[in-house]
Amino acid sequence: MAKRNLSFPTWFHSGRHKLIAFSLVFLLACIGIYLISHSNTTKKDKGELKNATVQAYQVSRQNMTRKISLSGQTVPLAQVDLSTKYAGRIASVNVDLGDTVSPGQVLLVQDIQDAALTLQQNQAALQQANADSKSAESQFAADLQKAAVDYDTAKMNYNRYVILKNEGAISQKELDTMYQSMIVAKSSLEQLQSQQVGDVPASVASKYAAQAKASYAVDSTNQQLDDMTLRAPRAGTITYRNAEVGAMANANTKVLTITDTSSIYIDCSLAEADVAALQVGTTLPVSIESVANTYDGIITYVSPAMDPSTKTYTVRISLTNPDASLRGGMFAQASLDVLQRPDTLFVPKDALLEQNGISQLYVILPDNTIEIRTVKTGFRNDDYVEITDGLTDGDRIATTNLARLKDGTHVMIDKEIG
Repeated sequence: MAKRNLSFPTWFHSGRHKLIAFSLVFLLACIGIYLISHSNTTKKDKGELKNATVQAYQVSRQNMTRKISLSGQTVPLAQVDLSTKYAGRIASVNVDLGDTVSPGQVLLVQDIQDAALTLQQNQAALQQANADSKSAESQFAADLQKAAVDYDTAKMNYNRYVILKNEGAISQKELDTMYQSMIVAKSSLEQLQSQQVGDVPASVASKYAAQAKASYAVDSTNQQLDDMTLRAPRAGTITYRNAEVGAMANANTKVLTITDTSSIYIDCSLAEADVAALQVGTTLPVSIESVANTYDGIITYVSPAMDPSTKTYTVRISLTNPDASLRGGMFAQASLDVLQRPDTLFVPKDALLEQNGISQLYVILPDNTIEIRTVKTGFRNDDYVEITDGLTDGDRIATTNLARLKDGTHVMIDKEIG
């Protein structure tokens, strides 16, 4: 067989034609793929424009409210710690943990033997002071009377001596001596009369002071004896006991605690933005999860000033129907709806698109097409935003499927709320 001899130009032109043909086929394939993909995307977009399903919210003028949440721990009406005022051995303990006590009930008694002896000594000192006062009174009265008599006698003798001197029966020296005696007697009387402290002579007043001091000592010891008997200051339950008969109790040692749970309250901390909306006397339910129950509560106190350390205000809620299951320290929750703005328009927060300071809503027109509308907002709460401009009473807005919506999108209403 004879060999085919292909020249260089023929081989070159044949390979170039194949390359050009392959490139054209590849280009046509890419164009086809693009057209098919673009056609599907267009159909998809058109389908979205025509077939978007949304939930609608109809806007109407209503009172806009917001929920204020309050939380805290239950606190008993009173919790009173009883401490020994004086050191002493414990003679008797009449209560135990959990006992219910009434006002005035004797709870604990300390040994009073030493205090009783001190009382007897002070009473004896008082009796002595009383006797000294009486003696001083009598002595002063006697001294004053004697001084008055001595002065009257000296004065009478002096007047008689004056007559005798005029008759020449005595000398001038004898008259002068009698005059000096009268002056001494007068001075003694005036000295006693000048010792008054108010209406009481000084010598007697000092005895009265000693008498009062002794009386105070007796009263103080009686008070000490009374203080060594601990009595219940109010009704309640014994919730702490650290006392045993025979043990020594130091002064100011806590031995018993009375807790009164006849009333329970909750102190809550609230921010400045919320506290202004609360009023004393407002009623609200209070939930206590640990006992799985809800109780009626009433706001009985709203702090007039901010706590500088926490920057919050204290609100006290008192329970009006507590029961025996409640204890101090239980976690409690309450909530209250308060008016933000009367007769206004508001929409769900999820329906509002906010970007770069611009707020927009997807308004559903009467022909069920979408209009993206710019609006102005006002008050906000956890669920809603007030619309101050851009909506009218009765408008409907889309609240779901917002990512698929554009101006002119036709929608089908799946559910209507509001």
